[in-house]
Amino acid sequence: MIEDKPLISVFVPAYNEEKTIKKCLSALKNQDFPGEYEILAVNNASTDKTREIIKSMNINVVDENKKGYGYALKKGFDTVKSDLVAVTDADTQVSKDWLFNIYKAFKKDDTIAMVGGKTLYKPLFPLALVGQFVLNVISGPIFKIFPGYTMAFRKNAYQKAGGVDTRFNFNIDTDLCLRVKKLGKTVFLYNNPITVSSRHYRGVGGIKYSLKGVTNAISLMLFKKTPFFHFGDIRE
Repeated sequence: MIEDKPLISVFVPAYNEEKTIKKCLSALKNQDFPGEYEILAVNNASTDKTREIIKSMNINVVDENKKGYGYALKKGFDTVKSDLVAVTDADTQVSKDWLFNIYKAFKKDDTIAMVGGKTLYKPLFPLALVGQFVLNVISGPIFKIFPGYTMAFRKNAYQKAGGVDTRFNFNIDTDLCLRVKKLGKTVFLYNNPITVSSRHYRGVGGIKYSLKGVTNAISLMLFKKTPFFHFGDIRE
């Protein structure tokens, strides 16, 4: 039974993820965590069996019928109960101590506003390897910009920063990180890797995705706006 105030919350936005959601949620349910934690799934207008699978696993689900990652992200933050909030994606596999490592990082220092972690793409091919290098060597450690599948916040910092800005979609996680990191310390956990599907990086579409993402990130840092909004519905 989840307390009114779990020690930490984690939520998963999901759109048509019937092939991946069960493994993701199973890993979250089987965390080595010494206390109560909350798991929430945000069903973002799925038309497949995503919602049914979530319910069959006895995990709390909330619906966001307006399609778009930003809307699902906002719904998750607005719904979870804890003062510490972690986010991951439906195509991830977290390690058994993933959530506890995040929790411990926050508890070490009350001035920490945001925590991120290491990315391991699977399968690993040349473009995915480049993306993994950028995230683990440049984006996370240097710029303190974390991908949406492994980022965590103090909720008061998230709220003070203005929350999710749904004017953005592609790189909405970048925009959020840029604003939150101004409000406190940020930590990149090298010892807390998360395995993520590299499906976005496949083929010619993957090259376009990468170029658009880099362009958006630079544009956000320089001009606080993005030229690209949609990143496409990429599924297994």
